[in-house]
Amino acid sequence: VNDRWGIPHWDYKTSEYNMNLHVEDGGVWENNRGVGYSFGYNKLETDEHYLDISGLLHHLLDIVSRGGNLLLNVGPTASGEIPELQQKVLRQMGDWMKINSKAIYASNAVPEFKASDAPWIRWTGVGKEVFAHIESSGKTTFEVPESLVDDSSAHFLSGEKATISRSGNQITVDIDAKHSPMAVLAFKRR
Repeated sequence: VNDRWGIPHWDYKTSEYNMNLHVEDGGVWENNRGVGYSFGYNKLETDEHYLDISGLLHHLLDIVSRGGNLLLNVGPTASGEIPELQQKVLRQMGDWMKINSKAIYASNAVPEFKASDAPWIRWTGVGKEVFAHIESSGKTTFEVPESLVDDSSAHFLSGEKATISRSGNQITVDIDAKHSPMAVLAFKRR
């Protein structure tokens, strides 16, 4: 049971798009939004109104990295068809999840790892592993204290070993463009 109808008893808190963000302060919470601006089919919406794969991954990973869930709505037409523009981003998300779902399902927030907007990075953890979700390509440097991870365990969820170099709390990794739109780098926790 969610908290959306003002009833006194609920199991989890909800935010919607950018409203009620104050509920995203811990505990059990979920952000709700559509692929576009509407929860139902809106024939006036075009691709400029829909999330692209980068925007959808940013939204999902920001929420999951802070311990929340995402409820993503699609708006079918009157005949029950999902519009092609919505199908496109859902297919792209499915392709990304085929490789990277390990870092999403059953994941937890890991507040000891810092989020960054330059480069864009969010962190999740599952068991003894942590995952850096990185939107970047080429040589990318970011903070991850050596006391928190085993550098020799670094690998991309696509299967390749990651070659990293360290300088203090900063590591540099070369991210091949094939990891676009969002690379996921896994480490074992210390």
